[in-house]
Amino acid sequence: MKFYYKILTIIFAFVTVLGFASINNVSATDAPISNQQIDRIYGNCTQAKNTLNQLHASDALLRVNMGQIYESISTKLMAKFNTRVSNNKFDNNNLTSATNSYNSMLDNFRSDYKKYEERLTLAIGIDCKKQQVSFYDAVALARTERNRVHDDIVKINQYLDQYQVAVNQFEIDYVVSNSGASR
Repeated sequence: MKFYYKILTIIFAFVTVLGFASINNVSATDAPISNQQIDRIYGNCTQAKNTLNQLHASDALLRVNMGQIYESISTKLMAKFNTRVSNNKFDNNNLTSATNSYNSMLDNFRSDYKKYEERLTLAIGIDCKKQQVSFYDAVALARTERNRVHDDIVKINQYLDQYQVAVNQFEIDYVVSNSGASR
């Protein structure tokens, strides 16, 4: 269980970093772009590109690390525990349901991150000195995808909590069934 709590701590740290980065690093909105914004994009093009490149690199590293942790939780913790519970002829419906929801959201996370990465790469590839509006729009689309990834992470964490509740309930049921059987 200590390993599980360490993983949850890492996940929550990732969510926090991703949340702050999405607020601080990209500021495109759905509003139409003004001439003043076009001038600022032109004037800050190099800095904007550098920031996006740094964001791209840090997000890629976080995605790899978190993806590995999420995958390990699924395959090394959830699947193995669920199999063990099932092999011992205990009810694992709540555990399996939480695991299936988690795995489904993990698939969404992978897919949404891929879309985000593609959008961000597209934005980085646009020459913001010559195509300010296209750059602005591309950054806005990347931000939308990044927010979707953030939402996926929040949901993954909720499914981890749901699985923890199912494990706790299984433990209670197990203790109750074994205390009654030994009398």
